[in-house]
Amino acid sequence: MNFGSLFSKQVIVRLISSLLMAVPVIVFILVGGVYFVVFVALLAGIMSWEITRTVCKRRNYFIEIGIGFVVAFLVIIFGLFFVSSFSEKSLPLFSSLLIIVAFIIRKVHLVARLAFGNLIVVFSCFCMIWLRITFEVEFFAWILLSVVATDTGAFIVGSIIGGIKLAPNISPNKTWAGLLGGILSSLMVAWIFYLFWLETNNPRLFIMAIILAIISQVGDLVESAYKRSYKIKDSSRLIPGHGGVLDRLDGHMAAGIFMSFILLYYDGALI
Repeated sequence: MNFGSLFSKQVIVRLISSLLMAVPVIVFILVGGVYFVVFVALLAGIMSWEITRTVCKRRNYFIEIGIGFVVAFLVIIFGLFFVSSFSEKSLPLFSSLLIIVAFIIRKVHLVARLAFGNLIVVFSCFCMIWLRITFEVEFFAWILLSVVATDTGAFIVGSIIGGIKLAPNISPNKTWAGLLGGILSSLMVAWIFYLFWLETNNPRLFIMAIILAIISQVGDLVESAYKRSYKIKDSSRLIPGHGGVLDRLDGHMAAGIFMSFILLYYDGALI
């Protein structure tokens, strides 16, 4: 077992960045409303910029920033005027699958790749806003903390135990032990919320915790495959120790889309 890797300079920088990022995230989640919408739109614009600068072979700041503004504007418009009309008809799961495939195989035209990438950012942000506005803040916090716990547990257990690689050709640092650690961490978060905050006696909450952990890791692997196809390590260098905003939120995006799908199509049958 390797405990020394948990105290490296990179891990310490990563921890400090996480703590600093947690403050505004918690504030905007608790405040909600238009402030949360604008905050998500800002993140969407940054992720759009990261995608555009990666996909485009030549740097063009006008295009990169311009598309980011459009994406942020669409998110704001949705959050302020159309979030109440979000329904199962607004959840084109097949589009998400096509976008994932486009990220992985990278065989389509540049314009199509830009459209696909920015569409998934817009759509995932729509889902996050809908979840925050439609449901109690405790429920939304559980979803986000499940993803955070999965990432943290997977990192700690994977770093200490190591073992068989989960997807060596996509993300060589991820292991099956790390995935198990992430699932256990997600279950611990579900147990705490089950006892103290979520008004539910449905034990299937723990099934959802396991599924959320797996989904968030899949989202992480998809983004890793996207970056590997472009031969880059991070989507940007905006967040010390983490890389870019897209690197930090890939699991949340996948979890948000998945939970929206479950709640819209199955009316909360699993929670």
